[in-house]
Amino acid sequence: MSTSKLKLNLDHSTIDLSFSEFEEKIEKIKNTPVPNFAKYTPDLKEIKKLKEKYKDKKNIIVEGNGGSISNFRGIFSALGEKDNKNVFILDTEEPDYIKYLKNKCKKEETLVILTSKSGTRIQVLSNYFAFKDYPILAITEDNDGALNQIRKIKDFDVSFYPEIEITDRYTGLTESALATTEIVRINTEEIIKGGKEMYLACNPQSDLKNNPALQIALTLDKLEKVGYIEMFLSIYSKKLSGFFELIKQLFHESVCKNELGQTIYGGEAPENQHHTLQRFISGRKNSLGFFITVKNNDHKEDLKVENDLKNIKCRNIILGDLNNIYLDKIIKAEFQGTWQDIVDNNIPAIHLELEEISPYTIGQFMALFQYTAFYSALLRGVNPCDQPGVEKSKENIFGIIGKIGR
Repeated sequence: MSTSKLKLNLDHSTIDLSFSEFEEKIEKIKNTPVPNFAKYTPDLKEIKKLKEKYKDKKNIIVEGNGGSISNFRGIFSALGEKDNKNVFILDTEEPDYIKYLKNKCKKEETLVILTSKSGTRIQVLSNYFAFKDYPILAITEDNDGALNQIRKIKDFDVSFYPEIEITDRYTGLTESALATTEIVRINTEEIIKGGKEMYLACNPQSDLKNNPALQIALTLDKLEKVGYIEMFLSIYSKKLSGFFELIKQLFHESVCKNELGQTIYGGEAPENQHHTLQRFISGRKNSLGFFITVKNNDHKEDLKVENDLKNIKCRNIILGDLNNIYLDKIIKAEFQGTWQDIVDNNIPAIHLELEEISPYTIGQFMALFQYTAFYSALLRGVNPCDQPGVEKSKENIFGIIGKIGR
């Protein structure tokens, strides 16, 4: 990945990186067709028209569940601070939160975006009726789903999902997430550019030494086979922490089938060092670590210690030692101290570092985890694009509601 701005360190995974026992599976992967999510290119001209139409809306309410919202949640968490719009994520039909949003957002100043691939989620239907008097944009398939039927009758705007089949959790670099991303004025061209570069690096035909997604997937598979059935995912960036739910969803829905796959826990660091790190270091010895950090922050902020405080002791330093130190050095020390503890305890761990947070690197980041989940499923012999464990509950929900409405 010479052109990539993501750096992968597998040296402390405690696994033989030759992957010699995977030669047969690697050969099968080389013969795997490029997945649809990596072949697709969104129509930016159409979503830019929506951006122009809704440029004066001060409030954007983005409704969705699962893949319909987790991709945008991550993008906005990382890149949304540069926009002057008020963005609210609506991933529930909880009445108190609906009331809060209505009180906060005047109708004439607000756009409600309803995102549902199938258009048959009970939440999207409930939230349509809750906000039916607001300007509405639907992001859905051109299908027979209820949401698409409603938008035809009510004649509100629509941005369609790709015509080729792409499972919802893999649609982050399509109109599903990028239409909303464009409306809130985030640079979608650079996101797509970064994603395409990573898709090329992770192509099934790429050599293993140049394919970071396959390297990670093989490492995770080998670790699971020797008992590491959980993953402590620790993200040392408040901006990137918005991707925790997406990464968890990609792995849980794509890989965790037939009693296989790793359970992901953790979240934003260094906060999780104060509680969940305890479980990882000293709890059951069935967890590997996956640590994500950022090399360069956008802003520099140094500490200024007043003269009358410089001699105060704190552990093995005095406060004067902090004078003129940049805050990014402090958070790097938080990670390095934790990493050293992991190495000393011989716990397997992976480290992924982004050079910076930008639309380009976020596109790379998303594409990397899409392909990693895809390969992880193939290595375990399960379908990376279905989610049978959640479909029955959806049927049950509509059965219960049907009885309530009678």
